[in-house]
Amino acid sequence: MFDSITPPLEDGSYSVTASTNVTYAGNNPSFSQQYYFDIVGPRFTVPQAMVAGTYPPANSHGTYQNFLPHIVLNRRTLPWERSIAPLAQMPQPAPDPAGVPPLQGPVPWVALLVFQDGEYTFKTNVPLEQAVPAPVFQSLGSPANVTCDAVMVPLTLVASIMPSVEELELLAHVRWVNVDDKELNTSGGDGYFSVVVANRLPQAGGQYRAFLVSLEGRTDLVTANPPPATTTGAPVAAASKIAAARVLTDAEAATSPASPAPTSPAAPTGTGTRNAAIDTSFTLTQAPVHFFPGTIQGLDTFIPYQAQASLVVLTSWQFTCEGPGPFRNLMQNLDDAMFGTVQNTGHPPLTDTGHLPVTLNDRLGASEQVWYRGPLVPWQLSRDTLGPYHAADQCRRVTPETGAEDISYGAAFEIGRLLGAADPRFAQALMRWRRESYRQSARASTINAFNALVPLGLTGKLAQDLHTPVAPLAAAAAVNSVVQSAPPIADAHGLVQVQNQQGLQAAQVAQAWNLSAAAATTLLNGTGGALGAAIPTHAQTARPDASLSTVAADTSGLDRLTAARTQAIQNATVILEES
Repeated sequence: MFDSITPPLEDGSYSVTASTNVTYAGNNPSFSQQYYFDIVGPRFTVPQAMVAGTYPPANSHGTYQNFLPHIVLNRRTLPWERSIAPLAQMPQPAPDPAGVPPLQGPVPWVALLVFQDGEYTFKTNVPLEQAVPAPVFQSLGSPANVTCDAVMVPLTLVASIMPSVEELELLAHVRWVNVDDKELNTSGGDGYFSVVVANRLPQAGGQYRAFLVSLEGRTDLVTANPPPATTTGAPVAAASKIAAARVLTDAEAATSPASPAPTSPAAPTGTGTRNAAIDTSFTLTQAPVHFFPGTIQGLDTFIPYQAQASLVVLTSWQFTCEGPGPFRNLMQNLDDAMFGTVQNTGHPPLTDTGHLPVTLNDRLGASEQVWYRGPLVPWQLSRDTLGPYHAADQCRRVTPETGAEDISYGAAFEIGRLLGAADPRFAQALMRWRRESYRQSARASTINAFNALVPLGLTGKLAQDLHTPVAPLAAAAAVNSVVQSAPPIADAHGLVQVQNQQGLQAAQVAQAWNLSAAAATTLLNGTGGALGAAIPTHAQTARPDASLSTVAADTSGLDRLTAARTQAIQNATVILEES
């Protein structure tokens, strides 16, 4: 595990300036050239291909109340590729009273927030300027024509669960895992994955959605220190009081064209004074509200309004937290009195070996007494070495102690088969696995057959040869075999095929035109063929290999070359003088 893995450069726009100084004859000119480039990464959305996994799984049901939701990303540097704000604007944690130094690592620009149904409003394809406040939109560079997903949450709820600067550092890390023989290996990664963890536990019986949100520019929500712990009835934290209740004064209402003159029966008000409701306290579980004066059906009253915070959503998924409890709780509630006796009359007792007698109808319809034993026994069992099985009948056994049939493994096989058949994703994955196995088997047969004809120089290891690009190796091996065999030069211009045409044969011409054989032969160049007389190929003069020293020793030959060179120069001189 690693605290973080930061990229060499964060996402953004950069410039490179190359300068050169030249000194000559007392001068010192300088030349420079400036280039611009962008480092682009996910900013307002995270592609689903980058999500290696989520926990709880998407659209799943289970007992997740004891587990923090988290998301695993294929991109190891993604949580640290951007900054929440420039370092000068980043909230700095207060010194610890105990003298513990603050964390010095990079702060992630993403956070995983978990909300229950009814706590949020999720919107898709929202213009960016509507998904974030105006100052944040300006700090992001005011990008035009950008749409994203957004979540609207009460401001007080966000203030109570939003991680602080140091908490963000602790909620993101990098794991390096072994992906061999694992499903993660299909993505072709090197085993490095970034993990972002939520800081909120789901409760049993609720439906939740986890949001991976962007905190870029959100210094209005990210605080330097976490809010202090509160109890029921205690005042809210200072950060939550930003959204606490307030009432407009008479002077403020008078200057506001959209607000009528405020009147409140709850507390006396006066010009230039604040209403007493400003001191109202709220707990973290009770969302504070804003109170604005308004008129409903001609009566002066207060209209409650709840401030909302909007966040850019990079990706999200849903899950439901339900069930009787985790495996530990189920095992602790297990009734172990079934061995030999039962606690409730009428329940079937188990033998001391954990077996249960069961009446079974065989394929012929006859009833027989068989034994069944579940996977939970009070001692260690030896592993069955006769598998894997392809049918439940292969798992049937006869117990040597009783001589009766034992259907334990057969029942387990059939239950597993039915559970797999009931899961459509499992069935699809199994079909893909079988199809890929058949395809690789056919490829292996093709490679072995071709390798027997033309050696490809493979390693001999099937797992490695299956992923070797065979086409270029086969082409290179075929060309090498042709070159090494030194075949004769073929009819490059197709003359042999031309002379075999019917109109160029003397006998066929004589028959077609009712000519004599001699006349047809004379008509066809006097040789009886389209190519004329065959000219034998002259033998090449054997020439020994000559080196540079051998050529230099041939003085007579060099003299002739020198004379030819001199004559060529003289001819060129005469031509140039005449022109």
